[in-house]
Amino acid sequence: MVGKLTRCLLAAALGTIAPVAAADTDVTGSVHREAVDVASYPWSAIGKLFNEAGGSCTGAIIARDKILTAAHCVYNERTRRFLPASALHFMVGYRSGQAAVHARVASYEMGAGYDPLRWTETMDSDWVILTLTENLPEEIAPLKLSQAAAPAGTRAIIAGYPQDRAHKMTADRDCALGAGGGRMMLHTCRGMRGYSGAPILVSGADDEIQIAGIHVAMSPNNGAPRMFAVPAQAIAFAPVREPARMHEASTVVAAGLVDGGWCE
Repeated sequence: MVGKLTRCLLAAALGTIAPVAAADTDVTGSVHREAVDVASYPWSAIGKLFNEAGGSCTGAIIARDKILTAAHCVYNERTRRFLPASALHFMVGYRSGQAAVHARVASYEMGAGYDPLRWTETMDSDWVILTLTENLPEEIAPLKLSQAAAPAGTRAIIAGYPQDRAHKMTADRDCALGAGGGRMMLHTCRGMRGYSGAPILVSGADDEIQIAGIHVAMSPNNGAPRMFAVPAQAIAFAPVREPARMHEASTVVAAGLVDGGWCE
């Protein structure tokens, strides 16, 4: 995270899982990241989400006024509150401190039942759809959510803004989907800090690029961290108002403490 933040780990029944992209940033072997052209599709449909408290995540454009990212990206562990929509800024075409479009957020809706205090029990709801105050320009083509789960081994790509290269979008093109079981999907993409909410991209029918899921967490695993994503099939585009939670400019209090929130 940009600014000061302590820890981003939750103790969980599945092991120590972080509801943030908290892997190491060393690139070894054949796994690598490369800078991508933010003006070219599909990278043009991915942006950087800032908040006025100094945090940032990655988000994907899924409609001209809708951004998909991780729900823990709108929770501030320091204040123990969900952030007001008015504090969120989405940057399209962001590079080196400049953006092609600076969009503001009018409201957002999280996955039904998401609770940062009970992350492992509600991790399949760790997604949020932001509604912008204005539509993005027509030339920005959104990404589509995959309607069917892709099999393990499907080649995939992740792209986002890692903390070690916070002002440049990078992509790992050398990864694949792992096993999925309804609640969560494993993947081998290098999900380091800053990639929270980043789309996991696959090739769908007619080679159309689709979002298979969004990166939300990692779990240390003897030096080879396991990467977790919320599968696209668990994300309700065209969100319903109940029981999902709708937030506008008001601040919602989450009782108690949590190690997580605005992390990179």
